[in-house]
Amino acid sequence: MEKIRLSVVLPTYNCRRQMARHLASMATWADLADEIVIVDSRSTDGTLEVIRNGLRHPNLRIIERDRGLYESWNEGIAATTGDWVYISTAGDTIEREHLLHLLDLGESSAADVVISAPTFVHEDGSPHRDLDWPPTKLLSAFGRGRPFIIYPEATQFLAFQNCPNALLGSSAADLYRGSHLRARPFPDEYGVVGDTAWIMRYGHETRLALTPSKGSTFCIHEKETKLTPEGAYLLYLRLLECERKLLMTKSLGQRSLLGRFFSSQELPQRTKQLWVKKRSLWHARENHFVNKLQWIGTTLNYLWHSAGMKLRERNELAELGIEKTWFKHLES
Repeated sequence: MEKIRLSVVLPTYNCRRQMARHLASMATWADLADEIVIVDSRSTDGTLEVIRNGLRHPNLRIIERDRGLYESWNEGIAATTGDWVYISTAGDTIEREHLLHLLDLGESSAADVVISAPTFVHEDGSPHRDLDWPPTKLLSAFGRGRPFIIYPEATQFLAFQNCPNALLGSSAADLYRGSHLRARPFPDEYGVVGDTAWIMRYGHETRLALTPSKGSTFCIHEKETKLTPEGAYLLYLRLLECERKLLMTKSLGQRSLLGRFFSSQELPQRTKQLWVKKRSLWHARENHFVNKLQWIGTTLNYLWHSAGMKLRERNELAELGIEKTWFKHLES
């Protein structure tokens, strides 16, 4: 394959214990990169020292900056010059052949982002159960065992439909066209779900390619900040409302698919409310008999609404004939 200019961004903050496995993986493919940009948020656990001692590359740059998850991503991305950008998130790995496959597919499909589904692992690399993220569902439903393109209008719809889960899955399993990504920074106003917001905001101008090929891992580890069910639900509402308003200012909210989505949110929101309530009842400190009875009733109500929501979504997608208008299958 003709050499393609590749930039790699590695954002870090106090992740020393993930670095040994991460750097060992990087060593198998680092020669494919024309530049590697480390963005460290002033780690205090020796992360940067491990990287300096363990990572060798002729074009390695290290940026040190104050904390900020997606702010760090954006600063590293802005410093790249490559045709393609790979974000190597700490603890997550990719195989050499899979990275070459993403590069090849990105070029041949003229995609802005190439997406694949990761394999989930614990911090020690042992297998974790599959979390059934959106890329896995889309590949299962529409992939036919081959890579395929999702057209921008469909991407926008699916990004909102899957919120608060990221349509992109894990960035460590994806590849971004450099010019496209540098012109569209990750939103940093939503905490840890900036990649979810990114595809909601820019889906209408992003050509996605999905591949059934697997060759990356996503590491499940303890998050420094955990969202409660109530917090996750409020974040979901804020994401939907803020990004909807942004799209309306671009006159995109009236388009048929998004208009349909915006006008049919009562059932999904009610379903998520019930999910929050049943989780709160189950984990209540005073989990007495009345709470348990309420939990049973709430859970049954949630299951009823959830089944109705899934049935409606399936009917809507069938009605729209999405396979004819949303996707273009490619040769393997």
